[in-house]
Amino acid sequence: MKIAALIVAAGSGSRLGAPIPKALVELAGEALIVHALRGMNNADVTDVVVTIPTGCESEFAAVLEKAGLDARLVVGGATRQESVARGLAQVDADVVLVHDAARALTPSAVIRSVVAALENGHRAVIPVLAVTDTIKKTDANDVVTETLDRASLRAVQTPQGFDTALLRQAHEQGKRMSESEQSAAPDDAALVELLGEAVFCVRGDAQSLKVTTPFDLAVAELILDQREAYSCESGR
Repeated sequence: MKIAALIVAAGSGSRLGAPIPKALVELAGEALIVHALRGMNNADVTDVVVTIPTGCESEFAAVLEKAGLDARLVVGGATRQESVARGLAQVDADVVLVHDAARALTPSAVIRSVVAALENGHRAVIPVLAVTDTIKKTDANDVVTETLDRASLRAVQTPQGFDTALLRQAHEQGKRMSESEQSAAPDDAALVELLGEAVFCVRGDAQSLKVTTPFDLAVAELILDQREAYSCESGR
């Protein structure tokens, strides 16, 4: 089975307080996209497409070349959904893993679990974590209307894996939703769900946090420090 990865890296760094695309913000001296792409390669996924912001081709190419990494760069769209659709058009593989560059520290074990589920016949696979917080719904006036049963709730991560033909069909059907972030699907699995297709869950990992704010970036730095310390201890 031929596997490709599509890393979405077309977002801005505004919430990180950065004047550059989020995927180019550095974590421990290397851009988030470098960490994310290296993670894919470490899981033996080497056919990778990266969607990037308009006008940033040279910057991304230079960062990847410096790190000794290879990927096909595709200019993304106005929304994440549109960016995925553009990247998907460049994928030539049986299955595709759609990943967020902002989840730069996703362990290889999670990626391999998604791939294994696809190899076992599931056509749509997502990594998830159980929700530990109490979750409440509120109305427009911030008044609680319902307390949800967290036993059945899951926090969704990436990479999400799909049969490529199925994901293309899902994006085609949901194309009109991508006109704005308000109407766009929250993730690719949601588009597949609209087709009535089953989405299978595998266990995610807390290290797959999405780097969105300066706090997240600080947490990611701590995770890398712990990994380095563990690696040094293991090598003794």
